[in-house]
Amino acid sequence: MKILFIDKVHEKLKNLLESEGNYCQLGHNLSKDEIKNIIANFDGIIIRSRFKIDKEFLSHCINLKFIARAGSGVENIDQKQAQQQNIKVFNAPEGNRQAV
Repeated sequence: MKILFIDKVHEKLKNLLESEGNYCQLGHNLSKDEIKNIIANFDGIIIRSRFKIDKEFLSHCINLKFIARAGSGVENIDQKQAQQQNIKVFNAPEGNRQAV
């Protein structure tokens, strides 16, 4: 699976996913428009809260299977549109544990 990290998260997550045979690319330095241009090449994305994953953004996600949010809540993701495109949305609320 090809996974794009849109936001910075702990390096352990990337290492774990790669150890399970996934290809991970860091994209936290890319603009939203740059990400839109490459997102069709990815099966999943890891986000926090850098920008909203809205209907327009999701229209570029033709191969996306999941959106994983490191943190609590998924209010920055258009869940209705993701569901219509069969994209699973989940979060890891314990991702904020260190900050709290």
